[in-house]
Amino acid sequence: MASVVGLEDSAAEELLGRLPALPTAAARLLGLMGNVNASLKEIGTLISSDSVLTIEVLRLTNSAMFGARSEIRSVLQALAMLGSEKVKGIACTVALRNYLGNVLQIPALKRCWRHNLATAVIADEIAEWALIDSGDAYTAGLLHDIGRLALIALDPAKYLQLIDRAVQGQTSLLAEERMAFSIDHAAVGARLAKAWGLPVAIQQAIGKHHDPIETTGMDVAGLTAHACRIADEMDFAAIDTAQPPEALQYYLTKIPASKLAHLKIDAAEFQLLIASRVNALES
Repeated sequence: MASVVGLEDSAAEELLGRLPALPTAAARLLGLMGNVNASLKEIGTLISSDSVLTIEVLRLTNSAMFGARSEIRSVLQALAMLGSEKVKGIACTVALRNYLGNVLQIPALKRCWRHNLATAVIADEIAEWALIDSGDAYTAGLLHDIGRLALIALDPAKYLQLIDRAVQGQTSLLAEERMAFSIDHAAVGARLAKAWGLPVAIQQAIGKHHDPIETTGMDVAGLTAHACRIADEMDFAAIDTAQPPEALQYYLTKIPASKLAHLKIDAAEFQLLIASRVNALES
């Protein structure tokens, strides 16, 4: 009898072969996410090669979310002002949203996308507390559910059925995925990240974001797992089930006391900040 690992590997290969192809600019952009040596000119040229991507990136970089003091009129100017990692993250957000297209008109599937965005902006916000680069944190948060988004893009109707069963029944959405696809979205995402050549830290963040929170550290993978739980706590869960409370407070217990002493965190204000950033990315 085939092992569980063997079945998972086989299922992953079959799924990856059936996924709808990413647009050229989006595929090349994901490749650059793992290239720390990519020049600003290379990134700018790639984004500017897609007019829709360029318009959306400039719209977002000029939004209140990023607090630009003057109008940003070009991708190169955005790169200079916000940094390459931040702009790559913004462009990747736009590219993935466009990739999903009309699927996001379905409320239950849009909720999965909002969870993804919330995790990214939460990771970005809390990264400083753990002395982690915010660009890396945003990227890991944005891509942490790439496996789920891939399964949705592959078969939206089937994934809707899985959500319905998870909400109505006693099994988790992860368990429903394994029964339907012989693999769950975390494993699919980790394989996609490896195929795209993303950094090992991001591959681990994607593959381990559903590991028990008590086992996570204060690296990018641990940050992503915590951001995912905090998103659930703040009503950005992928499905409407009871979520364990105090995820934010639990994360704060892991911050060094010397660092925590300088932080002034109001949970209600933090939730409003996250909601406003998610809305800005969605609009």
